[in-house]
Amino acid sequence: MKNTFVAGIHAVGKSYLCGRAAASGWVHSSASTLIKQELGGANWTGAKLVDDPDRNQKALIAAVQRINADGQRLLLDGHFVLRDASDKFVFLGADVFADLNLAAVVLIEASASLIAERLQSRDGVARRVSDIEEFQLAERQQAETVCAALMLELTVLNAPTDEQFLAALGNS
Repeated sequence: MKNTFVAGIHAVGKSYLCGRAAASGWVHSSASTLIKQELGGANWTGAKLVDDPDRNQKALIAAVQRINADGQRLLLDGHFVLRDASDKFVFLGADVFADLNLAAVVLIEASASLIAERLQSRDGVARRVSDIEEFQLAERQQAETVCAALMLELTVLNAPTDEQFLAALGNS
């Protein structure tokens, strides 16, 4: 049973799209939800700054392996790049993703101004458009690096409709 990883920076629309796909028969969870369940709580701030990225990734791997052991194929949304407690980028390596039993990766992107609006309204977090653009570029570069290392298909979608997203999943 292989999983599909849906990547993108915070507030790009991953969970929204995955939730809608779940209505079409996919089992969906966000990486953050699985990590919280595995650890018994979150270890990141409202601004999505992570205290212990390594511990989180180990928890994520354990949770995904448990779900797959139950015979479920997972649509997992998460990130290739996080921000640590100092607001610095943390690039998650291919070793983390190798243990997630992935068949394919779908990277969701959107305009930085739209993401800034969503972050402000959803999380009360103000980010400069230039910071969001830098974050989104880092996410894409790390997605490309990890997918190349693991020989995974990478599909990049820019602000996709439900139909475009489901079509991309149909190829994974």
